[in-house]
Amino acid sequence: MAQVIPEVVKFAANNTKEGGDVLGIGIERRIKWAKGIIERGPVDGTIFYAGEMYPVMGYSEGAFKMLKRVEGLMGINDLAKIGPVMKKLGIYTVGVSALWGGINKKYEKALQDAVKVLNGLGIKIGYLFEEEPPSGVALHTYGLLREFKDHATKVYKRFKELGVKRIITPDPIVATVFRLYYPEFVEGWDIEAYHIVEVIARRIAELGLRFDLGRKLKVTYHDPCYLARTLGVVDEVRFILSRIDGVELVEPTRRGVFTACCGGGGLELTQPPVARKVSIERVNELRKTGAELVLTSCPPCILMLRTGFEAIGQKIDVWDLVSLIAMAMDHGIKEGEKVKPEFTRYKVLPKSPGLKTLNIEDIAKVLKMETDRCKKCGFCIVECPTSIALKRLESRSCRGRMTLINSLVGGDPVRPKEVLDRLYTCVLCGRCSQECPAGIHAQELIIYGRAYAIYSESIIKQQEQTSLRR
Repeated sequence: MAQVIPEVVKFAANNTKEGGDVLGIGIERRIKWAKGIIERGPVDGTIFYAGEMYPVMGYSEGAFKMLKRVEGLMGINDLAKIGPVMKKLGIYTVGVSALWGGINKKYEKALQDAVKVLNGLGIKIGYLFEEEPPSGVALHTYGLLREFKDHATKVYKRFKELGVKRIITPDPIVATVFRLYYPEFVEGWDIEAYHIVEVIARRIAELGLRFDLGRKLKVTYHDPCYLARTLGVVDEVRFILSRIDGVELVEPTRRGVFTACCGGGGLELTQPPVARKVSIERVNELRKTGAELVLTSCPPCILMLRTGFEAIGQKIDVWDLVSLIAMAMDHGIKEGEKVKPEFTRYKVLPKSPGLKTLNIEDIAKVLKMETDRCKKCGFCIVECPTSIALKRLESRSCRGRMTLINSLVGGDPVRPKEVLDRLYTCVLCGRCSQECPAGIHAQELIIYGRAYAIYSESIIKQQEQTSLRR
């Protein structure tokens, strides 16, 4: 793997390819939440897809907390070098489970609640258990697009062999991967993918159901970037909450398609201190709503918000929305007014430039053409969460990243490793793409830029050696 890639990204990529999740927890621990509560699927072609993040997110939360305690003593890349050694000694997964298994139970319960709600609404699903392949989202996120393409092709083949036609997942990042990225990288992709909120809202509307929480509860909702801005799912959440008697929704200033980032998006792994700053910015905003409980619909968001509230000393819990629905279903279901399930599918991001091939020349051509369109106006910087967290440091803002990508593919004397470091500061929230008056899909260009920095390393080395010989 290329030398420009940080050790922690290598660690995550190798674990994804070998064990199925970035921490390398393994399939046995990823499926234990489902035993006895869901049948082996698919059922009528539909599966509940837990993915590689949600079932082990508690371990990630524990690791993220630990990183804060050791900051100053060692960095994330130093720790990433220790992981493989511990694996060889056979103490890695045992140690991780002992340390953070208790935290992971919270995430396992949310998955169980999701299945409970779907079953309660009469939605037929099955689960693939040990046959559930990881989506490979980490490979895409960190710019390992060739590896992602190979992985996604294998996943599609396996899904077809198993008879999978529809996917329902509680993870909006995974839903995005299957709905938007697999069609780009996998020829013939024809499997439908839905986030669970979409499915639940439609079913409640069709049946005209109402729920009673049995008490009054003031909640706020954090819209995940991938759910609201990328998939355009906003109204469904508000509709569901409006159907739960006893719930009062108090909205934060930034919400819906204008939501603010939690600090995840891969940043929590590559640059934890920056991720923590972004998280604190968001939880302070959520705290001001006066809500007793924070809801969201994304596993990394739950992690970042929980640790963010802990960092500012606020004892406010964060739940997946499905857990509140499950609680309300337990208390009582009653018939209400049936509604035609029509929800706005918001389209806020520019059209993806798309990659026809993964040849380095083709990636460079797309990047040069698109970044040349950047007017340096600065609209993207205003809401860029990492720019805010780092006091408007230009090289770690969206505009700065566009400039660095343009310089890299244009042959300017910039170092791929240093450019990649700046690109890995991005949380991929899409706020920059939303604000760009030139219609640049900066979020995807950053992923393509990561790929170029990784795959062009050998070419650049050859050019340097040729220059030295001259």
